[in-house]
Amino acid sequence: MNHWTITITDSFGECRVAEVSSGRIVVGTDPGCSLCVEGEGISPEHAELWFGGEHLRVQDRGSGSGTIVEGTLITTKVKVEYPVSVQLGTLNLLVDVQGGTFQKNVAEDAAVEESTVAIRMDYGIKEEIARGGMGRIYLGEDPKLKRTVAIKVSTVSYGGEDPRFVKEAKVLAALAHPSIVPIYNIGEESEGHPFYAMKLVKGRTLQAVIKGLSEGHEETVGHYTQKRLLTVFRKVCDAMAFAHSKGILHRDLKPENIMVGEFGEVLVMDWGLAKVRGEHELAARAGEPVGAEAPVPEEESLGMTMEGEVLGTPQYMSPEQASGMSAELDDRADIYALGGILYSILALRPPVGGSTLEEVLSKVKTGAILPMDPSFREPFDEKGKIERVPEALLAVIRKAMALEREHRYPGVVALAEEIDAYERGYATSAQSAGFVKRSRLWLGRNRAFAVTLLVVGGMAGALTPRVLREQRQTSAAFDRLRETAPTFAAHAENALRDGEFEEALESATYAVELAPQNATYHRLRGDALQVLFRLPEALAAYRTSSGLAGEERVFENLRLTEELISLAQQGSEAQAQTRLYEALKQQKRRGEAMALGKRLSGVLLGQKKDPAALAELVKHLEEKLLPVPGTSVLLASTELTVGDWKLYLAAEGLPNWERPQGINQAENHPVVNVTWAEANEFCTWLTASTGKEWRLPTNAEWDAAVGRSIWPWGDDYPPKWDDGNYAVDPKGGFDGGRIGGDKIFGTAPVASFKANELGFFDLGGNVAEWVLDGSATDGKRVVRGGSWVEFGKVCRSDYQHRVAANRRDTDTGFRLVQVSTR
Repeated sequence: MNHWTITITDSFGECRVAEVSSGRIVVGTDPGCSLCVEGEGISPEHAELWFGGEHLRVQDRGSGSGTIVEGTLITTKVKVEYPVSVQLGTLNLLVDVQGGTFQKNVAEDAAVEESTVAIRMDYGIKEEIARGGMGRIYLGEDPKLKRTVAIKVSTVSYGGEDPRFVKEAKVLAALAHPSIVPIYNIGEESEGHPFYAMKLVKGRTLQAVIKGLSEGHEETVGHYTQKRLLTVFRKVCDAMAFAHSKGILHRDLKPENIMVGEFGEVLVMDWGLAKVRGEHELAARAGEPVGAEAPVPEEESLGMTMEGEVLGTPQYMSPEQASGMSAELDDRADIYALGGILYSILALRPPVGGSTLEEVLSKVKTGAILPMDPSFREPFDEKGKIERVPEALLAVIRKAMALEREHRYPGVVALAEEIDAYERGYATSAQSAGFVKRSRLWLGRNRAFAVTLLVVGGMAGALTPRVLREQRQTSAAFDRLRETAPTFAAHAENALRDGEFEEALESATYAVELAPQNATYHRLRGDALQVLFRLPEALAAYRTSSGLAGEERVFENLRLTEELISLAQQGSEAQAQTRLYEALKQQKRRGEAMALGKRLSGVLLGQKKDPAALAELVKHLEEKLLPVPGTSVLLASTELTVGDWKLYLAAEGLPNWERPQGINQAENHPVVNVTWAEANEFCTWLTASTGKEWRLPTNAEWDAAVGRSIWPWGDDYPPKWDDGNYAVDPKGGFDGGRIGGDKIFGTAPVASFKANELGFFDLGGNVAEWVLDGSATDGKRVVRGGSWVEFGKVCRSDYQHRVAANRRDTDTGFRLVQVSTR
């Protein structure tokens, strides 16, 4: 019999150890619990733990503050290997097998598995809400948690069981993602039919939305603009990228299986035809995020997905699927279906027509997709203008639905990035846009930079369409234009460092076209293509660069890109993404590595994350929260520190923090060189990781915190030495040495100066702080409070300084708000 130890640590660092020998315990503050604990934020029956030989299973019992396992807030039952960190309110439980080893106990694991899968629960059934060929869905009531659920009951059986139905439930249990419907329990109803309970989503299917648009329903047309539908599609791509990273194919993607909720939720439904591929790859699941059980094996022996059997919806299935090649399907079958869904969103009809099943299948096998003219769609956008189908998206559809799967996108991430590129004003890779088209898009996105560039190069008017057409014949004009190539190259380098990969590619491409013999420009273009995972193009760019010069980095990336192509061709896109991420860190391309890590959201990387770092970060942040009078928020008493930021990077497995040049930055200094978008990304991540809402303060909340005085320190100017970290000389003027009365060059440790009457430090001085609201139409955002380099009116309590949202400087940082639940 195995024994386990639970080391319980409270918020003061005090700990005690409990020993467990039973297979299941309930932890909470109720004296009747198997393990009774005390602490803030812990419910009477907070969580349930099942102890197996190799794994611990944890389930939150509906507690208000949730349960965090290995740094991740769980919403369903999860299974993790020992040792395991479980956070309940202010307590941390470290669970391990006694002595750090385990004895394989088949009976023990079987008992736990039984309690996990074969739970029989009594739900109150209200009404039937949907039915299909394999099951019915009912509206139900969970009597224990008092919540309304959807209950799917199988109506098909194979020898008294329904293995496909059970498999669907196991697949859903393996896919803990915001855009995949979560499953709560599985069991048998009174007549022996299997059922599972899942989240009830109020809304309608994407198919119903498309039908409403095609029929001109006023409310649907007014709400579901092309932009909103692309947002829906993008969320579906996120869900499928996650599923593919777990080795799971859907095989029945279509608008009917996508639910659009009342509040913007998007859920991919009906995983009954799902298939697990590459079991040998999935066996080594090192570093996999918590929240997903091991994918279930493909149950071919049950006759569920036999070679030659056609499964799926014909109008959206891939040609290889229509030919019955089920054993050979890979991610590209779902990518084809995603292309079909995008087609339907834009054309408001399925991509393949036909009056019989045989006719539809024949057209799918031969690639006979219905033609779609860019002017086909007729509904209006929010401004009353008729929406057209953009040529860029038509090119994406053609590539995603290519007859030969080798010509499709290698993975869902590549397809999703095409949608991102289009929405941000870039040409898509499938579009193969020419120089003039890309120039127009670039000018539209970078008006201010373009004006500066043209002025610097004496090129006013040189990039007009007319000159672009004639530039090859007009050598003098082209010579002047060529002089701007270094500026484009520098812009590309900055964009790569900032994670603006499409922008980097555009600028590097301009540099190459203006100076095709420059090896560095080709290498820059190769770097941009590489991080965009457009590998064949990146390889060509590196080869061109290597033929012009002998940079070691070029040869290194040549070999790396060849390796990545090989991995992708073997169907291991996730492994290739991971390899690229690690290589970027090794090459000190930290900006690109961090941006790539954020884009992939840790789903495909399998990167090493430190769960203890998240717990430490949250503890540190919550210790500094203070109420702001007249608001419903808690505001951090200090700016976010370098130490806080390092914990974030460790928790997410992102590249290490680099000290900015020119100033001192220790752990207790405010973090700087963070853009407005990066500050918001941090808040979004923290919210998702903790289940509590974190964000930047609004202008109104910042005003309430700083008070009514003219200056953050009071009503008199200039400030005294202990009023804050400013560049103000004794007479109130600007101190050119930027040391001010405080005699500090650079940032000071947070809370070095006196707090205001509400207990907030450094609302004036030290670093200027990003706030949440403010117009973004001109690419600018608002910072408040002045900084260590400023003086005069910029330091006033009411001054709102508008700066570029992508500003990355040593005098700009931020502090956090937590939305109070009290």
